[in-house]
Amino acid sequence: MTPPDLLEEAAAELAERLPYADIDQIAHACREGRAGLRALEAKAAGIAVRTACQRLRDHLTNDVDGRYAAGLLIGAAKARQTLRSKRGVDVVWTGPPSAVHTARLTTAVVSELIDSATTELLLVSYASYPPASLSTALASAATRGVEVSLLLEQQTDNPRFTGSTSFSRLPVTRLRWPVHRREPGAALHAKIIVVDRQVALIGSANLTGHAFEKNFECGILLRDADNARAIADHIDSLREAGVLTAAA
Repeated sequence: MTPPDLLEEAAAELAERLPYADIDQIAHACREGRAGLRALEAKAAGIAVRTACQRLRDHLTNDVDGRYAAGLLIGAAKARQTLRSKRGVDVVWTGPPSAVHTARLTTAVVSELIDSATTELLLVSYASYPPASLSTALASAATRGVEVSLLLEQQTDNPRFTGSTSFSRLPVTRLRWPVHRREPGAALHAKIIVVDRQVALIGSANLTGHAFEKNFECGILLRDADNARAIADHIDSLREAGVLTAAA
């Protein structure tokens, strides 16, 4: 392939994997050429953004203008947004890339889901060592009036659990599955995010930085209001029955 062809391929792949906010800042850096990408790489917190900067620097040769690269990125990202709005199911991955570019990064999907919430968010997880970006996004959601509910595993309810129950400073509703309402040895092992009872992400990834950017994880994003509502209603029903209770 010629350099422009390679750049177009890279732009399409990055637009598939990264949230629009990341693409936008990478495109802005592209307009400044290799120096701009190098500067963004140095300050970016996320592995995915740093890797994207490295990859694009290799394509910005004397034959390729940075503004052209920026235009490709923004164009591809907007096209992907349109396609996703019409597609009911997406596969979501964390882990090593492959030759198949039909899946999206977990961190990108979670960021977009939380930012899109207007009324309520439900997050269920076993472990929770959240990256700063997740805590910030949840705090922002709570500030704009979104009702955030967290159902997390607790060591008091599962002695084998050694993880964290973070988010202590967030104004959210905290839930637990009490030990006396479980079968012996049972664990709260589900990993779910439901947004506005319209969209749901179900998969293997806990609310941790490793799960979002390093581990080998897989999930399914459902843009299906019936199923998303059914998940949220199931949690509500367990709360009403006393199976789930308020956490301290």
